[in-house]
Amino acid sequence: MGNLGYLRGINGSIAHHIAYAHRHFYCSAAAQAKAIGQLKAIIQQEDPDVCCFVEIDQGSGHSAHLNQLEHMLNEQYRFFDIENKYGAGSALRNFSLTRGKSNAFISRVELPFERLSFANGTKRLIYKLQLAEGLTLFFAHFSLKRNVRVLQLAQIRQMIRDTPGEVIFLGDFNILDGLSELTPLLHDRLVLMNKEDQATFRFGRTQKLLDICICTPGIAPQVDLRVIAQPYSDHAALLVTLA
Repeated sequence: MGNLGYLRGINGSIAHHIAYAHRHFYCSAAAQAKAIGQLKAIIQQEDPDVCCFVEIDQGSGHSAHLNQLEHMLNEQYRFFDIENKYGAGSALRNFSLTRGKSNAFISRVELPFERLSFANGTKRLIYKLQLAEGLTLFFAHFSLKRNVRVLQLAQIRQMIRDTPGEVIFLGDFNILDGLSELTPLLHDRLVLMNKEDQATFRFGRTQKLLDICICTPGIAPQVDLRVIAQPYSDHAALLVTLA
């Protein structure tokens, strides 16, 4: 799973933020093509079965109306879904600059999936994928607002409780106040797979652990998590391997 930062080619360094600040307002197709090429190279090297993305653009005023996901599909990854990340009633779904802002996945095989929603926040989309019988994967992008995250974390806590079998939950959790925000989940015996001292986000010299993998205890011994730098984003990617 990776937060792609809409593939603007900004790696989180101050130099990139200064040099490419204009890409937050308009990112050319050529700049996106370079970032897409870097992403595809990582996918080819790591060879995952499923790739989950947040902050991918299917065409907005910011992105020269380029559908980034179309450039990810090939014979190896023919199955996919992409959906606007904003709530069903949000005006941002139709506003020119934000209507393409999405989450998505691509897969080698066809997987049963559902689009679910947070009850609170601006970014609402939660994906639920059935990887195998008794094994469910969720991924989402959480709010930047602490009070909203509290409600969202309570919702996924109940969602995991209500899901039969084992669960893996991936996301940009945006836990800006640290791992203590995950205490309600970990009290449910859910297992944090990240190393607590391994940051996944950078802004200049500031580094934080925001991109998280948690899972139910029955599957945890089989889960290996690697953090992979993404040169086109200020977030690292999470590579989950099941033994």
